[in-house]
Amino acid sequence: MHKGKHTTRYDRHAILAEIKRRYGTLSAFARHTPVSASEISAALGSSYPKAENAIAAALGIPVQTLWPDRYWPNGRRRLFPSTAPVKEASQKARSGTDQEGAR
Repeated sequence: MHKGKHTTRYDRHAILAEIKRRYGTLSAFARHTPVSASEISAALGSSYPKAENAIAAALGIPVQTLWPDRYWPNGRRRLFPSTAPVKEASQKARSGTDQEGAR
């Protein structure tokens, strides 16, 4: 076990490897948590706070260490925008150029 701060950078593969190193299988790990193996698997790929917290607690590693892109350093969950910003021009702006070609 590491002493002091965690120096490992975790991605989904590293988290899964740690689970398998300690518990053997995802199913065996799930028996030690309040979530199912499928919920754990889902959390490895995308934000799923209930499963993320269960994984972090079972591994004894803070959620912000496992998922720094999902959690602030203080452990609070980052809120993602409900929609991704649009990088293209709006339809209104594009419709003007379409009309010009029709003239």
